[in-house]
Amino acid sequence: MIGAWLAISGKAHGEPLGKLFFSPAERLQIDRERRAAPRTASPPRLDGFITRSNGPPTLFLDGKAVPASPRQIHPQDASVSVTTADGQTHRLQVGNPSSTARP
Repeated sequence: MIGAWLAISGKAHGEPLGKLFFSPAERLQIDRERRAAPRTASPPRLDGFITRSNGPPTLFLDGKAVPASPRQIHPQDASVSVTTADGQTHRLQVGNPSSTARP
C-alpha cells in the first residue's frame, strides 16, 4: 500500500501544484491578475518586401510571404507598417530588429 502511494506521488513530484493550496479568494485574485495582464505581441521580423507596378505588394514577415496593401509600404525610408494581434502598429525596417510601436 505504501509502495503504491510512493510510486504515484513520485510520478507527480516534478509537476507544479498550481492553485491547489490557495484559498478561494486567493484563487480568484490570481485569475483576475492573469486576465488583467496585458498580452503584448512582439513585432514580427521583416525579412523584406516586394512592390509591383501592377499588383499588391508582398511582405516577408518571419520567413513567410504575407499579402500587403500599398498603404503599409513607406518607400522613402524602406520601412513598412504592420499591426500585430494586440492592436499595436509597428514600423519595421529590413534587418532592423527594433521597431516603433504606435497604438
